[in-house]
Amino acid sequence: MNESPVLDMLERYVRRSGARWHMPGHKGIQPARGTFLDWAYDITEVGEMLEHPNPIERSQQFMAKSYGVDRTWYSVQGATLPVMAGILAAFPPHSTLWVDRILHRSVLSALVLGRYQVRWLYPAMLSDDIILPLTEISPNFSGAQGLVLTHPTYDGLAKDLRDVIGRAHQGGLAVLVDEAHGSHWLGDSFPTSAVAAQADLVAHGTHKTEASLTQTGLLHLQGGRVSADDIDRWWRLLATSSPSYLLLASLDRLQWQRRQPQYGRQWRALADRVRGLWNTIENQGAVVLQSWAERHGFEADPARLTIFGRGAELRSKLASVGEVEKVTPSTCTLILAPGQDLSIIEKALSGIDFREAKIALTMTQYPRLNTAMPIHRAWNQAGQWVPLREAQGCVVKDALTPYPPGVPMAVPGEILSREMIEWLTQWMAAAAVPVHGLKYQEGNAMVWVVDQ
Repeated sequence: MNESPVLDMLERYVRRSGARWHMPGHKGIQPARGTFLDWAYDITEVGEMLEHPNPIERSQQFMAKSYGVDRTWYSVQGATLPVMAGILAAFPPHSTLWVDRILHRSVLSALVLGRYQVRWLYPAMLSDDIILPLTEISPNFSGAQGLVLTHPTYDGLAKDLRDVIGRAHQGGLAVLVDEAHGSHWLGDSFPTSAVAAQADLVAHGTHKTEASLTQTGLLHLQGGRVSADDIDRWWRLLATSSPSYLLLASLDRLQWQRRQPQYGRQWRALADRVRGLWNTIENQGAVVLQSWAERHGFEADPARLTIFGRGAELRSKLASVGEVEKVTPSTCTLILAPGQDLSIIEKALSGIDFREAKIALTMTQYPRLNTAMPIHRAWNQAGQWVPLREAQGCVVKDALTPYPPGVPMAVPGEILSREMIEWLTQWMAAAAVPVHGLKYQEGNAMVWVVDQ
C-alpha cells in the first residue's frame, strides 16, 4: 500500500517524460529566474514583508504597469478569488446582473454569496457540444447593474468585446471579464484582450498558459467605476491569510519576464508556428476548431489546438509521447506554450489519418432550462439525492458541470428536462471526464435536487 500516494503519482508522471500539452503554462520546464522553487524559500510574513510598501505590493505595481492598468492584485487561489472578489466588490448584493452562460463555477459562487438576480446571455454551440463565444448580446442593459462575461472559451475562441463593453458603460454598467485563459494575449497575433477593450475588472488565471505555478492568478482594475477599497475589503474576506510565497514568487518572476524584450517575441513566434500547424494537419484531413473559428469571424488563441474526432481515441493515440489538456466525445484539446518542442506533436499527428472521422459542423442552440427559483434560494433549500434518470422535473440544488471544461449545464434553481438528462447521460458514456455535482451510489448517478 502506497504511503505517499500524491508523491508517488507525481514521480511516476515525471518519469514518463512525455510532452505536456496541458496546464500549467510552464510545462515542467524551469524558466529563467525559477530557482526559488526550494523549501528554503517558503516563508511567512516576516522581515521586509512587514514594511510598507512591501515587496509584494511593489511587484504588483510592476505587473499593473506591464498590463497598462491602474492596479493589479496577486492571487494564490487561481482566477477564482479575482472573479469572486471582483463581482462582489463591483455589484451591490441583490442587484441584477447580465451573465454569460458559459460561466466558470467561481462566477456561480459569487452569484450565490451576493444573492444576485441573473439574466442569462446564451451563446451558440456547434453540433459537437463545442461552445462558441457570445455573438448576440442584448443592446438594452436597462434594469441591470452589471455585466459579467467569460472571454475566451476553454478552447480559446473569442469575440472582440470593445463594442459591448462600450455599450454597457454608456448604460451605466460596470463590466467584469473572466479572462482566465487569456493572460498571455499580446499584440495582433492574439485575440483582443479584455484589458484593451476597457473592461473595468479583468481576472486572469496566469498558470493556465504562462510560466507561473498552478494556483496563481491576477485581478486588474482600470477606470473609476469600481472602488479599489471595495476590492481590498472583499479580498481580505475571501483570500487566505497565509499565502504561499513560492506562488507569489512565481508571479513576481512573471512580471519580470513580461518586461523583457524576448517575452513578446516568444509568444509571437509560437503563434506563427501553431497557425502553421493548424494548416498542416488540416491538409491531412483534420478539422481544427481554432482555424474553423477564424474562418467564421471569431478570434482564436494560437496557443490552443482543438482537433475534431473521437476525443478519447485521439488522446490514446498521443499518450505515448504526451498528455493532452481536455477531451470531449468529439474533440481533443492541447495547450501549447513557448519553449516547447512542437516537432513532437507535429510528428505524432503526422501519423494519424483524420479522414476517417466524419465531421459536419453546424450551429445549434445552447440548451436552456426553465427556472423555478433564484440561484441562492435553491442553494440554501433542503435537498435530497435522487437517481439522475428519475430527476425529470426536479429543481437542481447544485450545479451539474462536465469538467473540463467546467461550464455548468444546469445551475441551482433550474428544472431538469428530459433532454438535459439524456445529454448528461450520453456525455458520461462517451467522454472520460466527470460531471461535478453528481455522485454515484451502487453504480447509479445521483443528482442533488431541492426537496419540494
